[in-house]
Amino acid sequence: MSNPLEPTDVGPAVGGDLAATDRDRDHVITLLTTAQAEGRLSVAERDQRISAARTAETFDDLVPLTRDLVSPTGPAARPVVTYDEANASESADQIVAIFGGATRKHTWRVRRNTSIMAVFGGVELDLTSATFESHELTFNVFCLFGGIEVTVPPGTAVDNQVAAVFGGSDVRRLVPPDGSAPRLVVKGFCGFGGVEVRNPKDRRRSH
Repeated sequence: MSNPLEPTDVGPAVGGDLAATDRDRDHVITLLTTAQAEGRLSVAERDQRISAARTAETFDDLVPLTRDLVSPTGPAARPVVTYDEANASESADQIVAIFGGATRKHTWRVRRNTSIMAVFGGVELDLTSATFESHELTFNVFCLFGGIEVTVPPGTAVDNQVAAVFGGSDVRRLVPPDGSAPRLVVKGFCGFGGVEVRNPKDRRRSH
């Protein structure tokens, strides 16, 4: 019989046996340092966990080090950000919605560069469960009489460089950027439409 208190988000079934990279270790160390600065860890606890993170060999070794630092129901709960830079593609991804819609969500792969076109249509991208090919991402957008909505993991740094004419480009960051999430540059043109980048909605604020 299995232990009801045993974690369900580690182990080979969910990729917990995958080898941890130096970047993965650095992300955990950043989270631990931030938690100590916010008073959620003592200096001794931080140092002990950082020491364990530096010697971690798999994701199963890293997950327990930050499990108690976020609430699964509060706005601070953050999805695990996964990177696969070793298999990154040099070509740009293409997402097109003309008189229609395009949606990508769940476990999809985000390339370093993505071109997004919405003409009399809409594009909805959810990056919260995606795998990223790079920590630095660029979205080149062209939006005309359409809309583009991007949901990014909490902690993502967003640089909005979109030129809007009779339209709008809005970045709503509910959680301050941190080193564990990617950095996204959004640039291009928006006319008679809208581009919105935001964190996942907080269910407690929807009532």
